[in-house]
Amino acid sequence: MIRLCQSDSAFTIQQYYDALQAQGIGCLIRNQFISGAAGDLPIQDTQPELWLMDKDDLTMAKKVLNELSSDSDEGEWVCSSCNEPQEPAFHLCWQCQQPRNSA
Repeated sequence: MIRLCQSDSAFTIQQYYDALQAQGIGCLIRNQFISGAAGDLPIQDTQPELWLMDKDDLTMAKKVLNELSSDSDEGEWVCSSCNEPQEPAFHLCWQCQQPRNSA
């Protein structure tokens, strides 16, 4: 196993986890429920971490996370299936569940 990243945002780590799992990349979240110990433990020991199960997936995992962060830098988008406007944070249409980059 190899640690891929750490964040003070559990939401960010969960989003990365979901994106990697969708690509078939095995990973797990550590320190997911330890935030209550902040103050008793050093802050870096209580932040959620994302770990890869197989170090051979590191290159692909970094690519997936880079694509995810570049997608969030873009502005609003319109679903190609139902023409519903979407906020930049969404990667699936909230109305019809069509993926963002589908034609």
